[in-house]
Amino acid sequence: MYNGDISCTVVRIEPLHERWDLVEVCAELLNAQWQRSMGARIHSLRQSSHSYPVCLLLLSGERRSQDEKLIGHARLSRVLGSRSLFVESVVMCSTLRGKGYGRVLMEGVERYAKGRGCTRLCLTTHDKQHFYAHLGFVLSKPVQNVGTLASFMPMELLHKFCRSAESEEEGSKSDELNNPAPSTPSILPPPPPPPSLSGPPPPPPISAPPPPPCPPSSLAPVNQTLEQTPYTDNRGLPIFWMHKDI
Repeated sequence: MYNGDISCTVVRIEPLHERWDLVEVCAELLNAQWQRSMGARIHSLRQSSHSYPVCLLLLSGERRSQDEKLIGHARLSRVLGSRSLFVESVVMCSTLRGKGYGRVLMEGVERYAKGRGCTRLCLTTHDKQHFYAHLGFVLSKPVQNVGTLASFMPMELLHKFCRSAESEEEGSKSDELNNPAPSTPSILPPPPPPPSLSGPPPPPPISAPPPPPCPPSSLAPVNQTLEQTPYTDNRGLPIFWMHKDI
């Protein structure tokens, strides 16, 4: 039985698609953090497969025994056009938070990813950026994860789409460089008017002083740090993008 010392507790990582008997317990764990209907949650969890996305479970106790307990969960999906994995839906059992199991879960995720030949983990977080920084993650730019597309569309095809989009963008830039817009013919200025026989022209009016400089804009780009981020999620909340090379 768990006694507060993680070193005395045997834990392991198992893919959900090898433990469908735990799908309802896993749904309850996720719903305790992010409320959703059980039907929709279980349907989402049943997308877990070896070809991604894959749901990883952190378990304690003897396998398939009464003492076995689900401690944590993390979901991995492919990142388009790279050998990276996107980590999401990281959650721990509420009674065991702050006891080191989060680190154990992420270390298990890292071992699984390396075993599958991946070289980088990417993730987002609203408020756990310092925790992930302690695990070796650094701030990064947004990436495009494949999500459930990989479960019914070959990665080769997805990569082809990615390469096509990149080549089209590069091609348009090349066309702009190789085929610049034709310059408009210059128009000669009209000849000066003949000298006037009247007196000298009146002096030009005194121009108004230049306006004061505008104050710095509050919409200026914000560099991402562990304290602030320019990125937001689909609800408009600040979100931090991070990655770790493994």
